[in-house]
Amino acid sequence: MASMGSMLFVIDHNAIERSAVIKNNRGRYSWVPSCALNNNNNNNGGGGRVRMIKATGKISSGGRDANDAIHVTTDKSTNKSVTPTHVKTTVETTKTYLTEHYYTPSDLSNIPIDPAEDETRLPAVNGEDKNETNVETAPDIPMNKDAYNVITEMLEDTSETILDEADEPASDDGDAESPPLAGPNVMNVILVAAECAPWSKTGGLGDVAGALPKALAQRGHRVMVVVPMYGNYDDLQDTGIRRRYKVGWEDVDVQYLQTYIDGVDFVFIRCHMFNLGSNIYGGNREEILRRMVLFCKAAVEVPWYVPCGGVCYGDGNLVFIANDWHTALLPVYLKAYYRDNGLMRYTRSVLVIHNIAHQGRGPVDDFSHVDLPPHYMDLFRLYDPVGGEHFNIFAAGLKTADRVVTVSHGYAWELKTSEGGWGLHNIISENDWKLRGIVNGIDTKDWNPEVDLHLTSDGYTNYSLDTLDTGKPQCKAALQKELGLPVREDVPLIGFIGRLDVQKGVDLIAESVPWIVDQDVQLVMLGTGRPDLEQMLREMENRHPEKIRGWVGFSVKMAHRITAGVDILLMPSRFEPCGLNQLYAMSYGTVPVVHAVGGLRDTVQAFDPYNESGVGWTFNRAEAGQLIHALGNCLLTYREYKQSWKGIQQRGMTQDLSWNNAAQNYEEVFVAAKYQW
Repeated sequence: MASMGSMLFVIDHNAIERSAVIKNNRGRYSWVPSCALNNNNNNNGGGGRVRMIKATGKISSGGRDANDAIHVTTDKSTNKSVTPTHVKTTVETTKTYLTEHYYTPSDLSNIPIDPAEDETRLPAVNGEDKNETNVETAPDIPMNKDAYNVITEMLEDTSETILDEADEPASDDGDAESPPLAGPNVMNVILVAAECAPWSKTGGLGDVAGALPKALAQRGHRVMVVVPMYGNYDDLQDTGIRRRYKVGWEDVDVQYLQTYIDGVDFVFIRCHMFNLGSNIYGGNREEILRRMVLFCKAAVEVPWYVPCGGVCYGDGNLVFIANDWHTALLPVYLKAYYRDNGLMRYTRSVLVIHNIAHQGRGPVDDFSHVDLPPHYMDLFRLYDPVGGEHFNIFAAGLKTADRVVTVSHGYAWELKTSEGGWGLHNIISENDWKLRGIVNGIDTKDWNPEVDLHLTSDGYTNYSLDTLDTGKPQCKAALQKELGLPVREDVPLIGFIGRLDVQKGVDLIAESVPWIVDQDVQLVMLGTGRPDLEQMLREMENRHPEKIRGWVGFSVKMAHRITAGVDILLMPSRFEPCGLNQLYAMSYGTVPVVHAVGGLRDTVQAFDPYNESGVGWTFNRAEAGQLIHALGNCLLTYREYKQSWKGIQQRGMTQDLSWNNAAQNYEEVFVAAKYQW
C-alpha cells in the first residue's frame, strides 16, 4: 500500500445526498454530510462549488485527525455523474487503511472551472443561522487554471503508484481489517437521556444510556450520548460552542462539553438550570418541565453545532434515540423546527419507553412552556376518566417518533392494556405498527464475577464458571461476615436489591417474612425509597438480628457483593419493564425468584425439573402466597437436589446477556425507520 502525507481531496459540496463515508483513526465508520465540512452549506444542487481540505491536518479541536475517506459521487453543477477511482491507501500519520474515492486528472476535466457562486443558504430556525458552524477547513480555492494545474500535477505524481498497488490482490497476512459488524447500515446515532452512568444515575435508564451506545459503537456506528451536566465532572473538554435558547420568558445560555470513551462521544450540556447535583429530578413540576424543554432544544441541534472529533454529525444518515418522557419532546421539535421547514428530512427518531408511569403530565396551560405553534397542541392533549383533559408530553412523543421501542417483549404487550398503559394504551395500540420490544443487556465489563473490582478485597474473590464451586461460597462467607450474620455455608442466603417501593413488591416480602424466618434462611435487603418502608426494613432487622440485615441507602459496592454472595435473589415487582438485577444475578450464578411480568417474564425461564431446563422460579400473581410457593420450591431444590441447582446456576452463567444482541435489534429498528414510514 502507498502512503500519502499531504493528500488534497476535492469535494463536491452540492451533492444532493450531502454525505461522505469516513473512517477516522479510531476505527469508526461514519456518514458525514458535506455541510459539516463546508461553512456555506449549499444544499440545493446549484453552483458546482469546489472546496479542498487537507487530509492530514486537524479539522478542529477534539483529538481526532482528519485522516478520513471522502466519498464524492457527482458533479451537480453539470448534472453529470463522476466516476471516481477506487483506491486503497494508508495515511502516513495514522497507518489506518482507508477506502478513498477521489478525482483522477481525467475526472477533474469534467468539473467546471471558476463556477458562479451559489448563495443558497439554510433558513434560520429558532432565531439562529444554520450556516454557522465551528468546523475549520481550508479556505475556498477558486477552480481557475492555476488551481487546476496544481491538483493535476499532484495527482499525476501519486496516482500511478497508488493505482498499481490498489490492483494487487489482498494479502493473506491476517492484517486486513474486517468491515463493521453493522454491514452497510452504519449510521450516525445520537442517544439523548436525562441521566447516564457513571455520571448520573437513579435507575436502569442511566445504565442503558451508558452501555447501549458502546455496544452500537463496537458494531461500527458513530455514536454520541447527550446528557445534562448536573455537576463538575472530571476530564471533560470544552467544545467552545455556546448557544442561547428561549425557555418560556427567559433566554438561557448553554455550553457544550465532551469526552470520548470506548468509541462513544459523550456530550454534556452545561447550564445553571442543571446545577442539581445528585437530585437530578428535583424541583416542582414547572421547573422540571422547563429544564426538559431546554434540554431537548439544545440536544436536537447538537448534530449541527458540536464538532466531536472535529467533524459535526450533521443530518445525513442520522437517528436520534430519545428516552422516556424527559426527552419525548425531541421528536416533536425535530418535526416542528426542522421537518416542517424542509430540513433534516432524512433524520429519524426512536423513542424508548423505560417506564410509562411517568409521562410529563400537567394542566393544558403547560403547552405555553414548550414553544411550539398552536396547532401542535392536539399532539399533547389527552383525556382520561380520572384526570380529565390534560397536557401529556409522552403522548406527543409517541405520536411523533418514527419508531417506538420498549425494553422487553412482555412490557410491549402490557403497554397495550388498560392496566399496563397508564392511560396511554390507546395511543400505543394505534401505533402498534412502529412498536418493538428489545430486552436490555448488561455491561459485562462492570458486571462480571471474573473481573469485578468489588470482589478483590475483604475476603471476597473473583470467580468464573470453572471456579463457581469455590468462589461463590467464599463470597457468601465474606458477605455474611461483613454484615454481621452467622457464617454458615449450609444456610440459603436470600437477597433483595432495589427501590423500597410497592412497585418493587417490598410489601410482599414483608408479608412473607414470618414464613421466611421459619425456614432456617438468611435475608439481606439493600435499598432506599419510601420512609415508611425504610423504617419497616429497620424493624425487620431488629426483630430478627440473626437472620435479617437491612441496608437502608444504596451502595454500588454492596450491590455487587450481595449479587455475588447470595444464593437467591428476590424480584417480586408488581410491574417491571425490563429489570437488570435478575440479569446481573444470573451472570453471577445467583438464582432469581421473580414475578412473571414485563422483562422478568422474558428473561427468567422457569425451572423444569423433568427436562432440566430453566434458570429460576416465577410466580404469576403479586401475592405473598404466590411468592412463598415459588420460594419454597426454590429452597427445596437448593437443599435436596444439588445437581439440579448447579445446572440452574450454569445455565444462567452461560447465557449471552451482553448488549450485543440488543444492539443488533436496535439496528433493525434504525433500518426500518430509515426506509419505511
